[in-house]
Amino acid sequence: MKERIIITGYSGSLARKTTELLKDNYEIIGLTSNKKSVNNKNIYYWDTSTDEIDERALENCKHIIHLSGYPILKRWTKRNKRLMHESRIGAANLLFNKCKELNISPTTFISASAIGIYGLNARGVKSENDKIGTDWIARMASDWEESAQQFKQIGSRILKMRISLLMNQETAFLKYNLLSIKLGIGVVIGSKKKQISWIHVDDAANFIKEAITNENYKGAYNLATTKPISQEMFIKKIKERLFPYALIIRIPSFIIRLFLGKRSQIINTDLSINVDKLKKEGFIWKFYNFNEVLEKVRT
Repeated sequence: MKERIIITGYSGSLARKTTELLKDNYEIIGLTSNKKSVNNKNIYYWDTSTDEIDERALENCKHIIHLSGYPILKRWTKRNKRLMHESRIGAANLLFNKCKELNISPTTFISASAIGIYGLNARGVKSENDKIGTDWIARMASDWEESAQQFKQIGSRILKMRISLLMNQETAFLKYNLLSIKLGIGVVIGSKKKQISWIHVDDAANFIKEAITNENYKGAYNLATTKPISQEMFIKKIKERLFPYALIIRIPSFIIRLFLGKRSQIINTDLSINVDKLKKEGFIWKFYNFNEVLEKVRT
């Protein structure tokens, strides 16, 4: 019998790629709050706002991959902040409490987190041992990791993925930049030297696969490529390789703040991520540099 893996946030790009990698060797169970998507075979219903979950999903569960999270780029209203917190921390708490109630002890609990844990104003190079930030994004990421850590009480091995910008043609950042440059305009926001720390979705999914099978993986991991890219080079490489006719313009950061408000801080970070811990595990990236990403882009 195949081991059962529960994946939250199953419709996201990382969850879909992870499912693709694992489905031949594991039974994959998705949790959804959309009742229309439920089939009670491999997709079950849950609602973190009411602490409701179909207990059948948890039967014989060996691994949990917690990827759900209300989009952070939604407006930062009180309601949306509550949803962001609930869909991450509340969801992990619901899973833990239900596992404890049903006497289920997953072998592995893998949780998404984010490099936002270092703070929106963090600068320089950050490793897993560096202090966390003090803004609300950093505090939420810290709470997220704490909610994962409680699974240690029921014997689970805990992994916390501090994910940088997820990259492939389907993810929003690359998708919308490709569209903009295809239409003739490439936009650099603020400093052209600002560093973008990123990881390809395929590599993030492969990390999850490795983490399930390799018991040496434990604790927090920065997930990023070994080669961050400046914002200027990010735009220039898309132009040079795909749309040479496009113009590149620079927009001051304050203009973006007029449209996004405080949310603009997310796209105005300048942070490099130390991945030495990942290297020590022997992890092999499929996509080391941005040129390799662009080779897979279909226009």
